Amino acid sequence: MRHETAPPPGPDVPVEEVPYDVVHELRVAWHRENVPDQDPGSYHAQAREVALRRDVKVLAVREGGLPVAFAQLERDGVAAEITQVYVHPEHRGGGRGTAMTRAAIEAAGDVRDLWIAADDEDRPKQLYARLGFRPAWTAMEFLRLP
Repeated sequence: MRHETAPPPGPDVPVEEVPYDVVHELRVAWHRENVPDQDPGSYHAQAREVALRRDVKVLAVREGGLPVAFAQLERDGVAAEITQVYVHPEHRGGGRGTAMTRAAIEAAGDVRDLWIAADDEDRPKQLYARLGFRPAWTAMEFLRLP
């Protein structure tokens, strides 16, 4: 989805920029939620190396000093992509996902193109649409079993 219009005012949830490793436990929780039968170890080690080389920006919401939500922004010249937005299941429904996405939009600054990916039939697509993103294309993936 491509960002086309400014988001409306949102919840007053404090978001801060944090070092990449501060949200490691949330990255593991996201992985286990989406692909529970796979060990997240090697995936996250490789993703970390790539992210640090690309100088990604990581934003987080903390509660009680611990991160409960995060977003990751990757820039490339005049374009950027919000590559991850995750809220821990115990903290969903309080506007944290909206706050994370809004903060990532603001952190992107004056880029010409801002992108975010969303499953066509998943709830985040409606959240991103409320925040000014519009579908640009649809990709279909198929798994061919041996």
